[in-house]
Amino acid sequence: MEENKQLYLNKKILYKRNKDSRIFYFDYLRIICAFGVILIHVSANYYNSLNINSYEWKIIYYYNGLSRFSVPNFFMISGALFLCRDLSFKIIFNKYIKRLFIHLILWSIIYSIIHVNLSKINIKTIFFQILKGHYHLWYLFSIIGLYIIIPFSREIAKNKKLLESFIYLYFIVLIVIPNYIYILSFYSEETFKILNNLNSLFNLDTLSINNFYFIVGYYLNNKKEKKKKFRIIIYLIGLFGFFFTTKISYNFSFMKKNKKIIYFSNNNINIFVISISTFIFFKNNFNNLEINKKKNNIIQKIAKFTFGIYLIHPLILENINQKFNVYNLQINIILLIPIISLFLFVLSLIICIFLNMIPIIGKYLV
Repeated sequence: MEENKQLYLNKKILYKRNKDSRIFYFDYLRIICAFGVILIHVSANYYNSLNINSYEWKIIYYYNGLSRFSVPNFFMISGALFLCRDLSFKIIFNKYIKRLFIHLILWSIIYSIIHVNLSKINIKTIFFQILKGHYHLWYLFSIIGLYIIIPFSREIAKNKKLLESFIYLYFIVLIVIPNYIYILSFYSEETFKILNNLNSLFNLDTLSINNFYFIVGYYLNNKKEKKKKFRIIIYLIGLFGFFFTTKISYNFSFMKKNKKIIYFSNNNINIFVISISTFIFFKNNFNNLEINKKKNNIIQKIAKFTFGIYLIHPLILENINQKFNVYNLQINIILLIPIISLFLFVLSLIICIFLNMIPIIGKYLV
């Protein structure tokens, strides 16, 4: 009886928090990140078909690098929202983890049906498809894992000194050391092998970069505002990160005899600084906007479906590629990539709105 009462009170607190203290810049950031993910997947279609010396490859590379802040910021938003709430694991499981599992199963079934001959669809096929996952469904596995360890992450978040120590340690272990070792591989193979083996012995790569972003999101969202000059420095570092992202991989590609090197991992320092500066920019420029109620409602409704957009857009993109080759359209590639991405975003949004109207099952699709 007491447990049920506590559960009711927690739900009431959550409802009041969502109603009275909505963090508006998260809505804008979600929308931009969802579009960024689509931009990554659309531009990625070019990687294997274009030569790195071509003008087209450079353009799609810049688009892809520009959008790499998207997924880290999704993790940061989740961390900022969850680590400030004292939720029991039972609530986390019943309200969030269980729903994500249903999303994972339903969408794995959908992608199984699309990619496997209907006559071969069975329980075994679906089971292995869930384990294998469509290329973008890795995010669901990762976020489920982060939700499972929320009670532990929250204990770190409660203690400011422990929180800052955690961030500094993870920054060194997950970003500085791997990046230093990776860059060495382009200059000294022997040194690289020695350091890489040492890194493997300590199992440093088993630490979760996604959990790092999860906790950093909480930290940045609750950190007091810095002076404008400090923020400008952060933005400039972010711009440098973008330049580094596109330039360094292109140069490394030539150093590796025209082998395509993609320096886009979430634990690359360039992606880290882009992600952090983007988060801070939206926090300081989109949190207290004076906008009319109608516009605010539209932004909130679009943001509500960004998860569904993430789930469904590859299905639309694959069907478009099967039906006709959009890349043969006589449109300059500088315009073509964002046009296709915007089309996918809008179409995915419309489909999500209709899927959400389906009784019972609709909410588990989007």
